[in-house]
Amino acid sequence: MKFYEKYPQLKQKSFLSKVLVKTVYSTMALENQSVSKIKIIKIVNAILKERELNGSSFFNK
Repeated sequence: MKFYEKYPQLKQKSFLSKVLVKTVYSTMALENQSVSKIKIIKIVNAILKERELNGSSFFNK
């Protein structure tokens, strides 16, 4: 079984964004690096938007 067959919800942009924000924020907090969650959300959204504009077929429409 392939990764995206096992976890199809990761192809949903909103779900992927939430998972990435949560993972990055918690990892940085564990390393005592204080970055606001809002800043992480903006960075993640910018990267995902850039991927979409570049024609990535990663996300379901």
